[in-house]
Amino acid sequence: MSQSPVSDPIQPPHAYSEPKKSNTGCILLGLGGGCLVALLVCGGLIGTGVFGVFAMIKSSEPYTESLARAQSNVELQSVIGDPIEPSALVQGSINLENDGGEADLNYSVSGPNGSATVHVIGTKADGSWDYSRMDATTADGTTIDLLAD
Repeated sequence: MSQSPVSDPIQPPHAYSEPKKSNTGCILLGLGGGCLVALLVCGGLIGTGVFGVFAMIKSSEPYTESLARAQSNVELQSVIGDPIEPSALVQGSINLENDGGEADLNYSVSGPNGSATVHVIGTKADGSWDYSRMDATTADGTTIDLLAD
C-alpha cells in the first residue's frame, strides 16, 4: 500500500514567503535627517552671531556718525546722488574697553548716480570719540573728507 502525500488544506505545500526587508534605508534616512538638523542648528547659530555683530557695529557711534555725515555731505550728494543709503555689510573692527576704544570701519554707500566707500578711524577716550579719518571715496577715486563739515 502506498500512501500518497497528504497536503494540508490550510497551508499550501509551497507557500511563498517574502524575503526579510532590510532596515538600512531607515537607518540612512535617520542619520541623514539628524545630520541635516545639526547643520541647520549650527548654521542658525552662526547666522545669529554674524547678524548680532553687524547690528552692534551699525549701532556704534563711529558708524552712525560717519553715515549721518555722508548722507548730509553736499559734495558727496552731487557725485552719487540723493538719497544716500548704506550697504548691508560693514568691514572692520570696534574694540571697546570701559570708557576707551578704537574703531576702524569700511562700508559702502550708494545713491541714484553711483556709490562710494566710507572709511572711518576713531579713538574713544573718556567716553568721547575723536576721529582721525572719516572720508568717502567715490568710484572714480575722488576722496571727500567728511570731517570738514
